[in-house]
Amino acid sequence: MHRFLLIISLLFVVTLAYVQAQANPVTVWVPLVQAPSPTVAGYLGSAQDDTLVAAGFATTGALVLAGNVPALAGAPETIVPGGGAGALIHIAADGRTISRVVRVAATLNHAALADDGSAVACGPDGVIVLEPDLATVRWRVTPGAIARCAIGADGRVAALRAADRTVLVYPPAGGAPLAIAVACTAVADIALDAANGLLVATGYTQAASDLKVAFLRAYRLTDGSVAWQRYGFSAAAVKGANLTADSEGRRLALGADSMLYFAGFTDGGNSIFGRDPADLSRVLSASELITFDQFNNPFNLSGAKSLAWYGRFDPATGALLRGQWLLTRLSDGKGNSITIRALAAAADGTLLVVGDTACCLQGRSAMQLFGQTLGNYELGEPFALVVSPDFGQRRLWTALAAPGATAGSSPAIAAALTNDRLVLAVNVTPNTANTRALVTVGNPVFATSNGGSEGYYLLMARP
Repeated sequence: MHRFLLIISLLFVVTLAYVQAQANPVTVWVPLVQAPSPTVAGYLGSAQDDTLVAAGFATTGALVLAGNVPALAGAPETIVPGGGAGALIHIAADGRTISRVVRVAATLNHAALADDGSAVACGPDGVIVLEPDLATVRWRVTPGAIARCAIGADGRVAALRAADRTVLVYPPAGGAPLAIAVACTAVADIALDAANGLLVATGYTQAASDLKVAFLRAYRLTDGSVAWQRYGFSAAAVKGANLTADSEGRRLALGADSMLYFAGFTDGGNSIFGRDPADLSRVLSASELITFDQFNNPFNLSGAKSLAWYGRFDPATGALLRGQWLLTRLSDGKGNSITIRALAAAADGTLLVVGDTACCLQGRSAMQLFGQTLGNYELGEPFALVVSPDFGQRRLWTALAAPGATAGSSPAIAAALTNDRLVLAVNVTPNTANTRALVTVGNPVFATSNGGSEGYYLLMARP
């Protein structure tokens, strides 16, 4: 009977919205599920120092966190050969209980989940690939220290050996890799696009002693040749256009919409990110560079500021579809710094961006989350931003400091997004006064920190 009444009520609300829309058109967001996902936020709770490196959803709906967690009292464990602190932590879909800890390496730098539920994890000891049960080893290899890794929809695996700026692309069953030498000064991230047969890399080139220039480049998986390049302009071209702010490519993500997402850094507004990434002479149009307020418009800057920029690209061609600046504002209105450390996109193009920030997010002084008034700002606090598919609306932009506390020097470092849920991971760094804490809600695994560096996760319905 209750379910019948719920369905009738939903039909009434949608019908009423439709009737009102005929006279005064509005956008109506109809949920895809009847019951919202639980909102859960809390710590991992280890008594030792913990750090997280990745977060995602298993095909079962369970939450998976990857990181370096020396011990979790009472949690069931599976230890694969060579497994140690580097682990995949399986948390039930409701976010409230740890179902298993799978120890896969001594230390992890990164990990990623594939569409079929399999996973790759990587670190100083190399690469390990796991079957969809996330406990059975498919194959492993030790090509040196690996900074970032990716797994494609076809099972191919890419591993970034940052020391020599080489990406190793392995067949689905392992074996001899295709070695792609990335011509640059530093590679920051990689992505695998199996549909188009491409490896994408980003980072920067020290184009001159006083100028870093970001690059975004795709390589063919058949032979490692360059398929397309964006940015990567010469020092002469950049200086000639008076766009002399240093720039770097920082993060990549292949969205569930099959689009490529890129996050960059620049130390000022006179940057290459305001121009066509294939043609430095062309200023981006209003439909390409989306601006609607002072937090995505880099004006009134005092000195060099670490601004962020993100964009959606067609991975097949490298064409920029739309992009957007991101910055904060001081109380006097001057622009200030923000850093993107991870991004994820859902099938409809909704974008989740996380990182850490200087003062201050929009509305920070009176900010509330989950009915709680957040604690005061502190430099380097984590943030989460949810942007609509057209980049025309912020559906969420929030800090995470617990009431009566601060959350400085504690970046959000990983994120995942589906049609109805999001998860983000934060590495909390304590201070000597022990006054840092993040907001907790919904009976998490651990509602309080056990001291030291601490991994933290937030699971919630997508705004």
